[in-house]
Amino acid sequence: MEKFKVFNRLYLQVSAIFLLVLILFAAVTLYVSVQSAANYSTEVNQRLNSELASNMVEVIGETFMDEGKINEAAIADIMHSMMVINPIVEVYLLDPQGKIITYVVPEKGVKLEEVNLGPIRKFLADPEHSIIYGDDPQNPGDKKIFSAAGIEENGQLKGYVYIVLASREYVSASEAVLGSYILGLSIRSIIFILIITALVGLLAIWLITNKLNPIIKGINEFRSGNLSARIPVKNQNELDRIGLVFNQMADTIEENIQELKGVDNLRRELISNVSHDLRTPVASIQGYAETLLLKKDTVSKEDQEKYLVIISKSCGRLKKLVEELFELSKLQTNQMKPNFEPFSISELVHDIANKYRILSQKKGISVNTVINKNVPMVEADVSLINRVLQNLIDNAMKFCEEGDTINIEIDLKKKDWVEVRVADSGQGITQEDLPNVFQRYYQGSSDKSSIGLGLAIVKKIIDLHSSKIEVVSQYGKGTTFIFDLPVAAVH
Repeated sequence: MEKFKVFNRLYLQVSAIFLLVLILFAAVTLYVSVQSAANYSTEVNQRLNSELASNMVEVIGETFMDEGKINEAAIADIMHSMMVINPIVEVYLLDPQGKIITYVVPEKGVKLEEVNLGPIRKFLADPEHSIIYGDDPQNPGDKKIFSAAGIEENGQLKGYVYIVLASREYVSASEAVLGSYILGLSIRSIIFILIITALVGLLAIWLITNKLNPIIKGINEFRSGNLSARIPVKNQNELDRIGLVFNQMADTIEENIQELKGVDNLRRELISNVSHDLRTPVASIQGYAETLLLKKDTVSKEDQEKYLVIISKSCGRLKKLVEELFELSKLQTNQMKPNFEPFSISELVHDIANKYRILSQKKGISVNTVINKNVPMVEADVSLINRVLQNLIDNAMKFCEEGDTINIEIDLKKKDWVEVRVADSGQGITQEDLPNVFQRYYQGSSDKSSIGLGLAIVKKIIDLHSSKIEVVSQYGKGTTFIFDLPVAAVH
């Protein structure tokens, strides 16, 4: 029910905004239509009557002057005749400076003594003009369309005929009729368009917002705890892209949650494993130490040495455990930065093999090196690679018995990369455990004596060298660890 409320609220909000914009657009369109129609009517009127003044000048002709003076009576008769023919005009006779000499208008009430000649000169200079407005002598400050023509005698300008084409009465009637007609026509057209547009627009908005239903449903399901909830994506439009982005986000969140659950499980296992690993040597140290303290007079020298050896081994095991935990913590938090430098991997392998031979001989295990003579120097952190090799050999020693072998092989298998192999003929790793050997705190089904940090450290160090480590094993026949190191650049 909530999703429909969200949908209805969204639809109403979008629809309200759409209708408001539509009404605003209709108002602007109506205003522009009325103004355009009025301008059109005005321009047509001026163009149709543009020759009216020049025709009147032709009629005035020689009657303009009488014995060197303006024949106002004769001109007035002609102007009255013009008014009879065209009663909507106002006729003015101007001198060369624009001063009104005489006039004939529908009503008395001329308030200007002279007319601005700027628009008149522009009118005469540009016959193909658009709308030009001039002074309205009856209404100072108002502008009207007009027709004008110059009156010349013997090539000398004697004055102007200035005809206002829309008298005050005509303008009032024209505006009333035009306003009523255009406004009515525009309103009818716009209402029709408004209704059609509103219906189509609201339908389109409904279709668009209706597509939000699956998105809202998917989000609500995911929010309620259904982490597998996804939004169905059918096309590639914008709303489907929202669904696609949400699905990708949901996948990432689900993966992170699963990872956090896994980390939490690992944390629990770590606490359990570390507690167990710490409890055994600590209990051993405490027990033998208390025995030595409480019964030192009754314990023989031989037993005392035996107890001290056990305490020493237990302390060594504790030290190694703490060091591994500390080292892995630094590697995981990127506190340990590799110091890359060129060094001989062959020499490092020889040194490590010699170090382990004494220990391996006691267990009856053979440690061998197989090194290609043409192996070049590598670019890596020598101390970290030393730790990798030690951990791998320690791991191999743990799973080997008397008569088994451990081979450390180095060869240039790929261009610019040296391949390192640590192979043993020990008990191997089960196929069930093989994918998990590099996981933190993982204990194999056949190894419950360790908390599984050694190989996790190896994996992290190899990752820091931008390389990969692989493991190949067959249970009962041995295990091989393989990783690559980059060849040092020649300077």
